[in-house]
Amino acid sequence: MKKVITGGLAASASLLLFMLRNAFQNNLKRDTVILKAEKPFEPFDMLFISDIHRRKLPASISSFPVDVIVIGGDLVEGGVPLERVEWNLNVLSRHAPVYFVWGNNDREVEEEKLRQLFKKYEVTVLEDESVPLFGQPHLKLVGLDPFAYRKNGIDLAFSEVEAADTVIFVSHTPFIFERVNSKHRVDFQLAGHTHGGQIRFGPYGIYNKGRLCKTGGVIQLISNGYGTTKLPLRLGAEAEFHHLTIAPESP
Repeated sequence: MKKVITGGLAASASLLLFMLRNAFQNNLKRDTVILKAEKPFEPFDMLFISDIHRRKLPASISSFPVDVIVIGGDLVEGGVPLERVEWNLNVLSRHAPVYFVWGNNDREVEEEKLRQLFKKYEVTVLEDESVPLFGQPHLKLVGLDPFAYRKNGIDLAFSEVEAADTVIFVSHTPFIFERVNSKHRVDFQLAGHTHGGQIRFGPYGIYNKGRLCKTGGVIQLISNGYGTTKLPLRLGAEAEFHHLTIAPESP
């Protein structure tokens, strides 16, 4: 019996160490996304990262050229020092223009100080609005802040989107996708929030594992996210961030 208990404790400790190591990996996922484009646009490279939470980004996180960086929310959470947030924004903003949407944890720190950091590092905060990318008026990045609880937030976000636009939509939570698609045309949707379930046992987890897929004719990327919350442990849902090459469909 003693050997069984000792073996069980050793196995449990090994599993915890394995899960801890998984939580601090730097897995880069590379994908090419081809979008329909009534008005053609120049191909570009995007770095998408969500759910950084308590992690400190390595200075070399983007050792490849990108044209734009999108932070899909939960850059920070309560208890994280703003010095770490500033480090992370500095690392990212060195490489390309940065866009940000709010996550459910970001406002757990002092919002005004966070906004000051965004201003310092020229981060564009998308709050129920759209912006044209790279001076291409028919290539729109639309950002939603569902945690501001504006009654007409979705309609505000799409208020300057035209029928001929290629639309990339980003929200921290993917659970808004269906509602958005019922009202507006979108070509590509990005989100995080679920952490891919964070701790999975085979195919089973609280949420689905992160994936790039096509649902109802819309390409969707739901990321496992880069960091963790509550427990710095992962199993079966690796920490990840994304290098996306985005191009128009050939005529």
